Amino acid sequence: MSATTYETVFIAEPEISNDQVDQLINKIKQIITSNQGTVTAEDRWGKRRMAYPINGHREGFYSVLGFTAESGAVLAIEHLYNVNDVVIRHMTTRIIKKNKTFPPRRERPAGSSDRSHHGSRPGGYGRPRPESAPVAKAPEAAPAAAPTATPAPAGEPTPGGTPA
Repeated sequence: MSATTYETVFIAEPEISNDQVDQLINKIKQIITSNQGTVTAEDRWGKRRMAYPINGHREGFYSVLGFTAESGAVLAIEHLYNVNDVVIRHMTTRIIKKNKTFPPRRERPAGSSDRSHHGSRPGGYGRPRPESAPVAKAPEAAPAAAPTATPAPAGEPTPGGTPA
């Protein structure tokens, strides 16, 4: 198997000391290296206020580690988080690098849109009002000539079936 790039984030209790944070990060690094991985980034955000209280804590100590390793390393790190009482929350994500490029967006002048204003939506919404609707004239038709009946020659039946 090839090594995959991951990022793991954990929030520890706010009362944790710097020595305890160092020990926890060193354990995570040991797990990564024991699973043929390498740590690519380490970022300690420090004590931050959380959006909502977790286990009675309004603050937590945030740390982020980026690494490449086999999938077994993720399972071992998650196990470490679950058995450690100091970790409040944790999340490990796989980083997918794509070489996909997107064309630049088409620029439009300010205030313009692709939608037309009146009559663009089915079901009545946006229909033009009768007083503002343009009145279309019907094309004038040329008067049709009345069909002329040609008399049938004597002795031949007429279309009605009787001889003339």
